[in-house]
Amino acid sequence: MREITYTVRRLVARHQGVLPVILTAPHGGDEKPPGVSERTGTKTPAGCEFEKNQDNFTRTIVRGLAQVLFDVFGQAPYVVFANFGRAFIDANRSLECAFEDQDARPFYDEYHNSIRSFVNEIRADNGGLGLLFDIHGTTLVTGDPADLYLGTLNGESISSLLSRDPLAMSRSRSLAGSLRHQGYVVSAKTPETIRGGFTLETYGSSSPDGLDAIQIETESTVRTDEGRRNVYIEDLAFAISTLVARYADSEPLSVFRNANFLSRLQRG
Repeated sequence: MREITYTVRRLVARHQGVLPVILTAPHGGDEKPPGVSERTGTKTPAGCEFEKNQDNFTRTIVRGLAQVLFDVFGQAPYVVFANFGRAFIDANRSLECAFEDQDARPFYDEYHNSIRSFVNEIRADNGGLGLLFDIHGTTLVTGDPADLYLGTLNGESISSLLSRDPLAMSRSRSLAGSLRHQGYVVSAKTPETIRGGFTLETYGSSSPDGLDAIQIETESTVRTDEGRRNVYIEDLAFAISTLVARYADSEPLSVFRNANFLSRLQRG
């Protein structure tokens, strides 16, 4: 079995794939960028959301998702994830809100330049179509307990997808439908705090140079238990694959090389 390899520059890991899918993870890192001071919030402009907690195991989830998709499709997705800690740089914020130390700018730019380059490449190769999944972590939301929460900026970041299929998020073989079928509780009402952030605003299909983008917030117990996490990675990869085959302009069932996975998709 071939394994996906990653290039790392300025604490940003990336893989240039073939599948018209980008997986991103801005908050899973734990490394200190050389020469960069930790954020305190005192120099963050008013109106900026300030959070320093790491989304534990989201890098593990992204790498696992990428590998499963590669194994199934024979084509790897594009991947970008930050190894720098959120305490120093919040890559899911606008430039003015992301850091306090100006020495952090090259690391922030590296992350977003990598995503932009991959988005442009996918759009050029696939007639403007493609999917981006921004992987995050959350604790259980009071009043709306769920295993995961899906953010789309109230549909804005998947506007192209919804224009082609208004039921794209509600079908039984949609992302949410596939996961519910596997036994996960998927939030029916995404809280304002996790409706989607800067990545979706910048690279979602509400922008003329974007892709259909979904923020996936995974609850902490699903991420931290290794056995449960490994099953979740496979289940989420399956759910993503249904969207790839249906909406991302890839060769659909002919690219499925794993017979068990193919029969599972057909049963869904």
